[in-house]
Amino acid sequence: MTGLPDPDPSDRGPTAEPMSRRGLLKVGGLTVSLGALVAACGSEEEGAPGRVGYAPVPTDLPTVTVDDAVFLRTITSLEYSILDVYAMIQSYGVLDERADAMIDRFVEDHTRQAGGMAELTTSVGGEPYECANSWYAERIIPPLFERIDGNEAEEIPPSDDPARDLLQIAYAFESMLGATYQQFVERLTTPELRQEVVTYGAEEVRHAAAIAILRDGAPEAYISPVVFGEEIDSPDGVMPLYGVTGHFGSVGPIEMTLGPPNDAGTRFNTALQTPADNSYVYEGESCEA
Repeated sequence: MTGLPDPDPSDRGPTAEPMSRRGLLKVGGLTVSLGALVAACGSEEEGAPGRVGYAPVPTDLPTVTVDDAVFLRTITSLEYSILDVYAMIQSYGVLDERADAMIDRFVEDHTRQAGGMAELTTSVGGEPYECANSWYAERIIPPLFERIDGNEAEEIPPSDDPARDLLQIAYAFESMLGATYQQFVERLTTPELRQEVVTYGAEEVRHAAAIAILRDGAPEAYISPVVFGEEIDSPDGVMPLYGVTGHFGSVGPIEMTLGPPNDAGTRFNTALQTPADNSYVYEGESCEA
């Protein structure tokens, strides 16, 4: 009647027809987005928007110091770890007389070395850590011996040659300890500490070489073919052991093959690594922790 055109349906006010489902979704999404933005920009002032949800406020990780004492405590713990490993190996009663006598000698060496590392820890003002490394005890060692015993629930068959595989475990731990000493030599801060540590590391390497020669024979186990640019041959899938594994001492993972071959003819393969930040024994940690 006024001669004005009909209003645009999109300009309808509150009395207009109900909004479509698509429109509600658009508005709902916008509302949620704005709510998240406001929450994120909120301050701690009274009445200001706060956090959305129940997530705890992030806390900073504690700061730890990695010094000579930590390195010495860590290597001491590994000396106790290999003593535990040797106790488990001998508990099977499957090694021959020569292997048993060799391990008895190594137990004496590691007991002496553990005591020496504890004394060095005290000399730098640290608290000796005279028990096994918890990281290796909980995460590394049990799965290895599971390959000896087998686990029916996990469909893991027992070893087809326990003596062979137990010596492989011993070789890997001696090699890992030797590599650990080698790594820590360059991280320790005084020449006196480095001299002590490198001496212990040389003993571990000799232990590993003795295990290789006893298990795989001489002269086959003296020097790895890798030294001469050749490939290692293992037709039965068992990793050969060598006294000399390369031109230089390796600090890389020590590979192991354990257990019987599967349907494809391959055996369980794993690697033992030197300690890292998550397996160091920091000041304040105790054997009871």
